[in-house]
Amino acid sequence: MPVRIATFNVENLYSRFDFAGKVSRERRIVGSFAIEDKAEYEMVRMTFEAVMSDDVRQLTALAIADTRADIVCLQEVDSQQALDVFYDNYLHPVLRQAFAKATKAWTDAERAARDFEFFYDERNVISGNDTRGIDVAVMANRAVTLRSHAGLTYEFLEGLPLEWAFFESRNIQRTDRVLRRDCVSADIFVDGAPLTIFNCHFKSMSRLTPNGDGRAETQPLRLAEVWAVRRLIEQRFSGETAGANWVICGDFNDFAHVDGLPTRHSALGPLLDDGFAIDPMERRPAHDRWTHYYPEGDAHVQLDHILLSPALARLNPGATPDVLRKGMPYRVPRLESSPRYPRVGWSRPKASDHCPVVIELQVRA
Repeated sequence: MPVRIATFNVENLYSRFDFAGKVSRERRIVGSFAIEDKAEYEMVRMTFEAVMSDDVRQLTALAIADTRADIVCLQEVDSQQALDVFYDNYLHPVLRQAFAKATKAWTDAERAARDFEFFYDERNVISGNDTRGIDVAVMANRAVTLRSHAGLTYEFLEGLPLEWAFFESRNIQRTDRVLRRDCVSADIFVDGAPLTIFNCHFKSMSRLTPNGDGRAETQPLRLAEVWAVRRLIEQRFSGETAGANWVICGDFNDFAHVDGLPTRHSALGPLLDDGFAIDPMERRPAHDRWTHYYPEGDAHVQLDHILLSPALARLNPGATPDVLRKGMPYRVPRLESSPRYPRVGWSRPKASDHCPVVIELQVRA
């Protein structure tokens, strides 16, 4: 029986209010209203964001439910509480309705025996290294064993071709942690066959200097993370890496191609260049691989990835990821005539600024 695996950056799934801190009077605007008093501004903004979050999270839930995934790897989750609140109040009601529709003709015994397939009783958030407190999470409809690798340091990467001079210029020590968030491994069994999924969220492309090229400036940091994931897999499956069952997924915050054309620079080479992992997204048309849209550069890029081990790629030669875009806002080009979820707006609300990606795989021991 195949397994469906999804990855989705849910964009700031918080259960806490993100206070703005010191905000100038000119920027105390909520909607179309300017608010003079700072305390009043914070109260109004909190109310506004709480109300807006209801629409956003309904859309997020619809997008996750549409993946019909057995394992969902999430990025940008605030805490276990945030995930549980979201599941109980938004996702579970959608799944419950889908279960009722799908099983209408089933007997009570059949429903009781298979209801686990429709719900995510396994939900775990692993605390990582992100300074904002956004972590990776895994939801599953079966038993899963999770392990964080947030404690890995640059010492783990000794001997690799990294920009060590750049790290020294940024005052990064060999004993500092290399993963900006985390890489969480999830071990499951599919019809008795073992499968390991590595859920990653790499360094963002935010500028390090006021007028710098954010993607180029942060590439050495992402490259170190990519090498860390590769070395983790090589150690985990020592001598059997190519023949083992593993998947790497998540928000890589980088891309190797835009509409099929190679990019000027990319940190993903250690995973892709020598066939270490296979990107099944290349089985889609070149212009239809994107999962994120940058309005500033009018660029459609693939930030969200599901990479397969060579063994899984050979076993699943026709497995092609689906990219679910019904939660994207109407401002995104190429989707002018595409269907959207109810209440999606021009810029907001939206399910996320990323699209869920899902693939169905056969797994054999």
